[in-house]
This record gives sequence, C-alpha cells and structure tokens, in this order.
Amino acid sequence: MEPLLDGTILVPNPLPAFAARRRLLHVNGVSSDRAKQQRDLNRLAELTAAHPLEIRGIHNQTHGLQADLLESLLGKAELYHFWPTVENNDRAGDRRRAYAKLLEQLITKELGDDADMLAIAQPKEVQHRPLTPETPAAISSLLALPFLQRLGWSDFAQYLYGVFPAGAPRPTLRLAYEIVKGLQAGAELYLVAHSQGLIITALACHIVRELLLPQTKWMETVHIIGYGPVILFADLPVELQGRTIFLQHRQDVVAETLSNLRNLDVWTNLQTQLQKALHYADDLLQTVHTDSHHTASFYLGLSPEAASQRSAQLLQILLTQNWTATPSLAALCGSRLILEH
Repeated sequence: MEPLLDGTILVPNPLPAFAARRRLLHVNGVSSDRAKQQRDLNRLAELTAAHPLEIRGIHNQTHGLQADLLESLLGKAELYHFWPTVENNDRAGDRRRAYAKLLEQLITKELGDDADMLAIAQPKEVQHRPLTPETPAAISSLLALPFLQRLGWSDFAQYLYGVFPAGAPRPTLRLAYEIVKGLQAGAELYLVAHSQGLIITALACHIVRELLLPQTKWMETVHIIGYGPVILFADLPVELQGRTIFLQHRQDVVAETLSNLRNLDVWTNLQTQLQKALHYADDLLQTVHTDSHHTASFYLGLSPEAASQRSAQLLQILLTQNWTATPSLAALCGSRLILEH
C-alpha cells in the first residue's frame, strides 16, 4: 500500500540555515507528486538564500489529475459559500466553526511531520481521502441515488466529507495547524502556494480566522503569494485580501478558467452540477498536459523562457524584501500580476 503522504511535511534538501522568525509554508498544486514538491522547495531555498527563511512544505498528495481537479472544484464550492454575500451563509458558518473546533484540538498537540491529521482530529470518524483515481466512476454511480437530488451544498459536503473540510482535508488542516504554530512562535509567515494549493490555503486561513476571532491582528504578520492562482481575492478572508499577491501568466489557461469559476452555490440539482464537473475535469485534463504556463516549474524560473525567469525574480523579491517598508511592494498588495512573454 502506498504510504500516506497527504498533509505530511517536506523540507528542502539540503536543509539551509534560516532566520527563526521568518517562516515559509508551501502547498503544492494539482498533479504534483512528492518529487515535484521537493524540487519546488529546493528552488525556493535557492531563491531566498540571501535572506533565508524556515521552509516547510505541506504536501497535497496527487491521486491523478482528474481527481485533483474534482477536489479543486469541491474546495472552490466550499470557499464560495464562505463569501458573506452568499445566501444561506449561516450553514457555511456552522461548517467553518466545526473546522475551527477540530483545529483547536490539534494545536494542543505537538504533531510529527508525518501525522495523519484526520485520524488525530476525529479518530472515530476517520475518512480516507474522498477523491481517488476511481472517484469519477464512483461519483457517477452516486448520481443515480434519488436522495442526492434533494441535497443542498452543506448537506452534500456533509455526506461526502463528514466533519472535515471539503476538497483536500488533510493538507487543509495541516496548513491551518502550521499557521497557528508559526504565530505562536512569533514568526512572520509567508504562505506560498501553486494552483490547487491556493484553494487549500484560502480554506486554512478561513479556519484559523474562525478559531482566533475576535483577534485579527495576527493577519498583519501573514503574506500570501500565489503563482498559477485558481482562486479569486474574494475567496480569502477579507483581512488577508490586501496582504496577497498573485502571479499569473497571460497564457495560463488553467489559472484563468478556474479562477473565474463562481456561483458554485447552484447545487439544487447536484446530478447536473456533478456531471458538468466531471466533464469539465476531463476537458481540463487535456489542457493541463499541454499548458506549460501553469506548471510550478515555469513560475519558479526552471524554464528558459524570459517570462519564467521574470516570475522567479518577482518571487525572490516578494520573499526577501519587506512589503511594508518597500513602497513599490506595498502598492502591489491585493493585485494579480500578469506576466507577458
């Protein structure tokens, strides 16, 4: 059996010396295995060598691109229901508070880097990762069940994920845990994520915000950097939207398509919506394989293209310079920077 990697911690190899009060938490995106995230962490260590941070990678385990895309769609649906303008927001608030209670239990423990977050958070309701390579076929068969027609989003999420966050629950809870532990250590936090990793990051930030309310000053020590972003600023807690910068290539079709997915509250007919999601995932499967502009390696400067090198230079600046003390960086906060050729 493949060892559980979902939500476990990876670090750069070799491990560089770092400043204890600056911490980078990285979440990988779709179709990224352990080797790819290890490469990305090593590259981030190279880019920040002059001003090193403690770098910890939260691994978002892939089970195939189609399953990852379905996870992304479900995670985005969860995020959409956290928007204050969405109807029935009380139900979403109930789910968010339930996740915060799980996190409250977790942060009382010193967890190993390979801890299974779900088993520790709720041992009586341990669920394996809901989406697997067989998920599309499994969901297709579920669509025939008459009771699904009567479920709204909250009930559907409860059915599929139980007490855990929708999308990718293990890395979501692990990142939320790492954020709180970083805050407790007095660290300045850089949340760096690619593709689906930004969905996980946004969900984790909502959970931490819910746990720490009414305190919000902690968010002044958090910076979010997303490359190949698949979320909107509105998906983040409002206090963090102005502390976030996205990097996106103009020809990154996947980021453009998934970022603009909204109105994911239309779950009144789940059969139709999920069938569309499965078809959509199949279409994007072909797109991602040919879209080099969405890959993490492109944004991290591992491609010879000029835009790839500029992206890496921007990331280096964002990770090594003080955003508040540098007017040009302060002006970029809350912006989606579009890379050209």
